[in-house]
Amino acid sequence: MEVPLVEHGSLMLRAAQRTSVLPNMALVTRFADEVPAADLQAEAARLAASPFGLGRRLRAPRVPGARPRWHAAGEPPPVPLREDGLDAPALARWLDDEMSVPHDPQGGPGWRLSAARAADGGTLVALGMTHLFGTGRDIATTLYGGLPEVGLDALPQGRPPVLDETLDAADRLRRGVRGLVRLGGEVAAAPWRRDPDGELATLRAPLEALRDRDPSRGRRSSRRVAAIATVDAAAWDARPRELGGTGTSLQVALVANLVREARRARGGPVERPVRLIVPVDLADRQELPDAAATVGPIRLTSATVLLPGGRADHGGLEDVRGETRRAFGEASAQVARTGRVPVAPGVIDAMALLPDDLTRRVVFGVHGHYDAAASNVGPLPPGMLRLGEHQATDAVLMAFPMGSDLSVALARHGDVVRLGVVADPSRLGGGPTLRERLSAELAAWELPARVW
Repeated sequence: MEVPLVEHGSLMLRAAQRTSVLPNMALVTRFADEVPAADLQAEAARLAASPFGLGRRLRAPRVPGARPRWHAAGEPPPVPLREDGLDAPALARWLDDEMSVPHDPQGGPGWRLSAARAADGGTLVALGMTHLFGTGRDIATTLYGGLPEVGLDALPQGRPPVLDETLDAADRLRRGVRGLVRLGGEVAAAPWRRDPDGELATLRAPLEALRDRDPSRGRRSSRRVAAIATVDAAAWDARPRELGGTGTSLQVALVANLVREARRARGGPVERPVRLIVPVDLADRQELPDAAATVGPIRLTSATVLLPGGRADHGGLEDVRGETRRAFGEASAQVARTGRVPVAPGVIDAMALLPDDLTRRVVFGVHGHYDAAASNVGPLPPGMLRLGEHQATDAVLMAFPMGSDLSVALARHGDVVRLGVVADPSRLGGGPTLRERLSAELAAWELPARVW
């Protein structure tokens, strides 16, 4: 198996290796009974058994300028297990510690399964991994969706590795030069002609974001804290309808309120607008997830939702719904007009000529000027609730902030909705913990929830 990493995936790789950005995700499951160490080790072996799952690692390219390459690696990493029976506060600290582990698929396995015994006899299991393995939905479906096994012969047979890397480096150089030419042509023609979907129009928003800095945010921390909530799905669907919104607008409003409270707690500019990034999935979900979801074309775009600053707002959702629809419509319309996600392809291609570290600083600098991310993953496979013969009481997907303050992922399992929140604690200011804030926020929306 020799599969090149998706273009600019190396930016995430460098971020994991050299910065406090943790481009990770996690699947967290909770069991009412004791899951034996042998079962945990067997689960780790299952996860590592296929390169279509987590059984792969990256190796550095042999040819300068080529991309790192995935290769099969079926040996699972060790499974750390805390066996001393942790009470609720200690279990929360343990989970925060696991969310703070960096994952580098080139210097190590890029993932790990870990567990802790609870004082009540239960078990909390965390599967943390680099986002380079794929999107949350893709990797959850691949690992837990009960898909038929696929062999390595399903992958296209490539050329000899050194030749393939040489051609890859040459192609990146060629596209980089063409990107510079396209960008230069548009700059030269700018006084006479403006393309609403061109390079300069696409660059305007991120460049304005770079100038609009919140001085209260300071330097990023390498630590992460987590909070998880379980809400009855019928209540989650009904409450926003009463307020003139939808489940998506309720999630966006909840995330915005967490941002407002964090900004107030750290003494930031409370009236500054809240800027949220919301991923929009473009994939055909009738397709089987790709071998490595990162090897195909990018199937996500994103919408930028702008909401007023000020204090937390738990009133009607009509305005939030309207702004969310505008942002989604704008992103989808641009994809329909141009046949591509709203990026500046000339700039993206030209970045191939720059050192990865410089490109990483630009990309994560722009991304860091979002206040938060809100992801709606939708239904997750029931297999996430099983580990061998053990049935979980909770299973949640955790998405990580990539430079922003926090990230909230929403997913459904049957008749419940689960929210996974991960935050950079340096951005939260003083006062209540993230779990306390999430609990208070859900209560303010009159949504009964179990938060842990």
